Amino acid sequence: MPIRLQLAIPPLERSWLERAYLDWLHELAVVSRATPPSTESLAREQISDWLQDRAVDLFVLRRDEERAGFACVERVLDGGARLREFYVVPDLRRLGVGSHAANLLFDRYAAQWQVEVLQSDRAALRFWGSVIQRYALDRRREERADGHVRYVFPSRSAK
Repeated sequence: MPIRLQLAIPPLERSWLERAYLDWLHELAVVSRATPPSTESLAREQISDWLQDRAVDLFVLRRDEERAGFACVERVLDGGARLREFYVVPDLRRLGVGSHAANLLFDRYAAQWQVEVLQSDRAALRFWGSVIQRYALDRRREERADGHVRYVFPSRSAK
């Protein structure tokens, strides 16, 4: 089950990314007890913004050749990297796809990483807490503010 990251290619991936992002927004609405978005225009606009933003890398996660999810990484001014969004399609969760893809992302950028998770999203807190603990060991910092947990840690390739 090889997992790989592929930079999104707009003409080929746009409609799939829009649908996947809308699915993610609906899941997030359940966790945060918010009203789910009712139109696809929000997803279309967000994907378009990410594809045009030079500070953002939008990836399609692949398991073999199958689309397994997406990740959005923002390169921040101080040389850091911030994981803006991360989604694995429900049928491929708990199979190691997400943790493997996260490690590939962390290693790809020689940076100080920031990953924020909603405190109300227990599944995401368990996932990210475990993945980041295994990746960063004692080099991570955990901050809590405004209903989020922020993990800050260096990539293995950061100097």
